[in-house]
Amino acid sequence: MRRELQPRRVAWTGILCLTALLTVAQCVGAAEKPKDFPNHPITIIVPGPAGGISDVGVRIMGESLKKLLGQAILVENKPGAAGQIAYTDFKNNAKPDGYTISQVSSPHIHAIVLDATRKALFSMKDFQPVANHVQDPGAILVRPDSPFKTLGDFLAAARANPGQIKVSSTGLGGDDHLAILNVQNKSGLRFNIIHTQGSPQAMAAVLGGHIDVNFDNIGGFLAPVKSGQARLLAVMTDKRHPEFPDVPTFREKGIDAISSSTRGYCVPAGTPKEIVRYLEESMKKAVEDPEHIKRAKDIGLELKWMSGEEYGKFLQDQDEWVRPLVTLYRK
Repeated sequence: MRRELQPRRVAWTGILCLTALLTVAQCVGAAEKPKDFPNHPITIIVPGPAGGISDVGVRIMGESLKKLLGQAILVENKPGAAGQIAYTDFKNNAKPDGYTISQVSSPHIHAIVLDATRKALFSMKDFQPVANHVQDPGAILVRPDSPFKTLGDFLAAARANPGQIKVSSTGLGGDDHLAILNVQNKSGLRFNIIHTQGSPQAMAAVLGGHIDVNFDNIGGFLAPVKSGQARLLAVMTDKRHPEFPDVPTFREKGIDAISSSTRGYCVPAGTPKEIVRYLEESMKKAVEDPEHIKRAKDIGLELKWMSGEEYGKFLQDQDEWVRPLVTLYRK
């Protein structure tokens, strides 16, 4: 996983060729149900704790797939090391038969692979893209009684107190950690970054007064903000979020920092193409279902469908975007 760029591109070329073939097959007609698949429950591995927004999104997908596939969908949470434990287990133990699916969260899976000090035992060539499900924009949040009433207050305090303002990360190399690094890089500010085990832990820390500002995603912030438990200071999008039109972007303060967590699904490399194609088509039907759309919207998840081919290209692009940020946090 720490080979030079050219071999990595070769690996990605193989992935993209396969996904391209799958797309051609889809153009000919709908995917036929593979013989005897599925004939027992399917497991989806979540690289994070139960109760987080990623976990909830997987459970919504799981319930939709259960109806479509006629089999139980088991959700298995494997938190720890910002997903490294889950991805390592998937690589080592998942069989290429379609019965074990991994949720993949980008960009942080790339940070694990690209960070030589983490000694990852997997690489992106071990993952066959099936489809993308969600793209959850980044945002920052504070408790209601925080002295930071605006994004400007937060930035001014960070400028006056370099390295003192405590900000949360859901794990080393996670999308929010990379977002923090991006803000630092674009603004010249420095924060005291506190890593937690996941979104629920980060939220508890900021609401309990142990952390000043929580960097995470809008999906996980919707409920506490709407209930008045917390306040949103800014979103990390190119324009204001329709759900929070009064909340500014970092760009409005001259900091070109955009971030999101993109969550899709992969099966082990080598999974038969007819099974990959069938799972992709089933997930597409799921995200087009009005009930699925409503449930995702109700908890603040933005559906972002990508076919296996599109998702494979997206992951390749993310690989290149993350590389300089990994260098930043290892300096």
